[in-house]
Amino acid sequence: MNRFIEDNEVDAEGRFVFVDTLDDYYSEASEAPMEVDSNPNSPFFHQTPQECYELLLKLRDDTESEIITHYFAIMDERSTQDDTVLLVCASVDLDAENELSIQTIRASFQASVFALMLYETGHSSVGEDEERAERAGDSVYRG
Repeated sequence: MNRFIEDNEVDAEGRFVFVDTLDDYYSEASEAPMEVDSNPNSPFFHQTPQECYELLLKLRDDTESEIITHYFAIMDERSTQDDTVLLVCASVDLDAENELSIQTIRASFQASVFALMLYETGHSSVGEDEERAERAGDSVYRG
């Protein structure tokens, strides 16, 4: 977690928080050094991106945490091996009876925060970054 924060130069303005429990209230950005290890019993472990999205919605509703639920990064087993995260963009299509669409892309630690900010502001999309990642050969978006 610390390496992710440091690689992205995330600070209090970065609006990034590590969520690994459904019981806490989240309103502050995570900052390095983080002295607490990730919760080994996190409900997010081994969940699909859609399941993580649904857990984040539940967290926000239950605790009134100040988190954005439709753009997030998943740190998984692969994250510890190659310094990448899975970026997730969730959207609800109101014209298609509230159908949920989940898009994902694997991204380097360094590129992930900026990519999520671009997705949130509409200046880029997962589809555009997938094309860039495919050209790189390993399907990892690196900015």
